[in-house]
Amino acid sequence: MTMLKFYEFSDNSSYTRGFAWAASIYPHSEMIHRVCQDCGSVEHYPSGEFDVTLEGGTKYPDVLGCGAYPFLIVSKAVVLDWERAGITNFERFAVGVASIKSKRLREIPPPEYFRIEITGRCDIDLEASGLKVISFCQNCGHLRTDPAVASGFQMVAGSWDGSPLFRDVIKYPRVSFCTNIVFELAYKHQRTNFRFEPMEGPRNAASKGIDYLKGQLS
Repeated sequence: MTMLKFYEFSDNSSYTRGFAWAASIYPHSEMIHRVCQDCGSVEHYPSGEFDVTLEGGTKYPDVLGCGAYPFLIVSKAVVLDWERAGITNFERFAVGVASIKSKRLREIPPPEYFRIEITGRCDIDLEASGLKVISFCQNCGHLRTDPAVASGFQMVAGSWDGSPLFRDVIKYPRVSFCTNIVFELAYKHQRTNFRFEPMEGPRNAASKGIDYLKGQLS
């Protein structure tokens, strides 16, 4: 039996060359625009579907980096991998490709992409994660810590709901976590441009993450 492990995951566009990425987005859904009356933080992003302009690269990735907003965007192949494995704790919204700036990719049809909003939940223990709270807005959840970026995340005991995909929607709504089944599916089907790091750390921010395409489970 495989031991249960937890990972933080995302696209790996900042560390891997050769893949196209989403430079800008064009909403097809109502925009969410909030200005917190307590701390002044601003949120502005589409509530559902949007199109993207793709730049750079000579290949389409399975996990699409997004420079406009830190969305989790994956190919239809990844969505099907998850659903066939019984992973359903997420919502998906179509991401269309409005234009492609890379001449080498214009003659190649892009895959279908989807924005993923994870519905699994956990609660990150900031103190156990080595983070000192500088400020936390009770109204909107805007968080500032020292250090600003964690070297690993510890969960409050009993807070994980058991989902293979999960997030702390209050403190870290754009940080995605998963169990090793997601890692194993990415390796099995050789899905490109994932970045996996052990959830609990420690991690090397200068590295390319775990070499999951070789099945290096860490």
